[in-house]
Amino acid sequence: MVSIVDRVTALATPRATGGIRWQFWRSPDDQPRWARPALLLVATVAAVSYAWGITRLVPHVYYAAAVRSMASSWHDFFFAAFDPDGLISLDKLPGAFWLQALSVRLFGVHVWALALPQVIEGVLTVLVLYRVVRRTAGPAAGLLAAVVTAAAPVTVALDRGNISDTLLILLLVLAVDRTLAAIERNDPRNLWYAGLFVGLAFQAKMIQAWLIVPVLALAYLVSRIGVRPLRRVAAIAGFGAGTLVVSLSWMTVVSLIPARHRPYVDGSTHDSLFDQVFVYNGAARTDSGFSVGAANLPMSPGGASYRTALVLGPDDRLGHVLTGAGGRETGWLIPLALLILVVLAVLLRRRARSATAPDPVTAVPQRAALILWGGWLLVYLAVFLVVGTVNPYYLAVLTPPVAALIGWGTVEFARRSESAWRVGAVLAALATVAYGWWLLQPAPAAVRWTATAAALLACLLAVGLRGVAAAVLLAAAVLAGPAVAAASVVADGYSALDTPFEPAAQAHVTHDVVRDAIDSGPKLVASAHKTFPAAHIPAVAYTSIIAAPFIYSTGAEVPPVGGFTGMAQALTTADLARLVAHGDIGFALITPSDDPRIHWIQQHCGRLPGDENSVSAYMCAHP
Repeated sequence: MVSIVDRVTALATPRATGGIRWQFWRSPDDQPRWARPALLLVATVAAVSYAWGITRLVPHVYYAAAVRSMASSWHDFFFAAFDPDGLISLDKLPGAFWLQALSVRLFGVHVWALALPQVIEGVLTVLVLYRVVRRTAGPAAGLLAAVVTAAAPVTVALDRGNISDTLLILLLVLAVDRTLAAIERNDPRNLWYAGLFVGLAFQAKMIQAWLIVPVLALAYLVSRIGVRPLRRVAAIAGFGAGTLVVSLSWMTVVSLIPARHRPYVDGSTHDSLFDQVFVYNGAARTDSGFSVGAANLPMSPGGASYRTALVLGPDDRLGHVLTGAGGRETGWLIPLALLILVVLAVLLRRRARSATAPDPVTAVPQRAALILWGGWLLVYLAVFLVVGTVNPYYLAVLTPPVAALIGWGTVEFARRSESAWRVGAVLAALATVAYGWWLLQPAPAAVRWTATAAALLACLLAVGLRGVAAAVLLAAAVLAGPAVAAASVVADGYSALDTPFEPAAQAHVTHDVVRDAIDSGPKLVASAHKTFPAAHIPAVAYTSIIAAPFIYSTGAEVPPVGGFTGMAQALTTADLARLVAHGDIGFALITPSDDPRIHWIQQHCGRLPGDENSVSAYMCAHP
């Protein structure tokens, strides 16, 4: 057996010059010497930006509460229970939250333990994306794609939070990687692995993961030349079947368990996971009038609701992606990526026509990569522009295809010497810089003008250069705006619910309101235990968003009678009457509603002084 000393010795080999070369930093033989050190540097910068100050972050309190409950028992873990007693579940599938619950179970209830899995997943995405882009466009393109991903404001914000989209993105990039491997190696098993990754991504983000399925299938069908069409169709059918089985596995198992042995399924009016996933989290999201439970929680008397402050609504569809908060999150490079997509399509077509014997080793994978990255970008972009409402962090799924196209297109430009390419690239960069200047309107004037001036200077210097030097300067110019926005996210202590340079009213909601609610949790629970020592439930809440701060901060049982929207039947009027009669409920925290259960609480519990337009407290037990 090799000793530890031998292993360490093997990792360090002397340079010809007498220095020490560590294997960890050495690039593989098929890559330039700079490739791995540069990639690890980018990954390190990404890790630092994702993890900087995460001990002080304000989490998405709804998911944080559920994760604390899931970490409290294996029953709650498996069923994705929202409350410690397992009365009601999350309104999402639990794939990503299982990892967070394991982290909390291992390290304790800390905000950094919630965020740690996302930091790791985000760094892995940077590394895997490099691998996938390098496969078809070379290491320089892969490295630039990694840089674009690490510098994307939406990615930095997302990976500093506790939301499931980070895992979704990593798994989708892995699915693209395996699809390309299946095409290159003529091995359908890799396509099955792609189906496995998409199925796991479904466990993290449901139907959003399936949007990439037709793109993967089309790339394999069109690009896997030399294989009979019937065999290609059979491989795609196996990929689809595997995706479906993995996607629906947990839902099916849980649905077969009697309702009395599991939590009520939130997001459903009749306790069905399939209703939760395909209606509440699917078809209903396309409705412009879609409303969520947080809409029941006003921020102040007569003020905007929690949802209004955070969600990109249906009134301005371009605002979902290209303008306003959506643009500052992810819009910076999307027009440029779309332009590059068109240019690459024309370029690959010309190469295929002009070559007397195209090299299948490069031509086929590149055609597949163009379908994969272009299809991914176009499908998700169309969905976000069409649906009624969008949470800004949804947009992070656009980052990998944008980054891959930017990296690939920049390398193609560096290889060209024609004047038309140089002029076109400079004009495209200038347009991107101008768009970034417009997006930076909410930023401090000094930040806006400094970033723009630096970008314009880089463009000016690139005019007199060509090749790699010009490409590097133009890439730096177009990345100036998003890099500054990403840096502001870190400097301001923002996370997934925030957007760069957001209005003070939004920051007040994502930080002050949530932090105050979390801080108030121990006080209310302690008061309930002291005043009503016999009550098992310190308080019930109308919706999950009201209950979440108390569960997260104390781990106490504070069940939401109506789940996230207020419509779930986790507790009926009869249940409330029975619990109150037995003295099991201390307080009730409600918002104005026509719900019969709220009317029952108002009639049978004593109202405590407070603001009638916000959350009202009622005393249901006798001291």
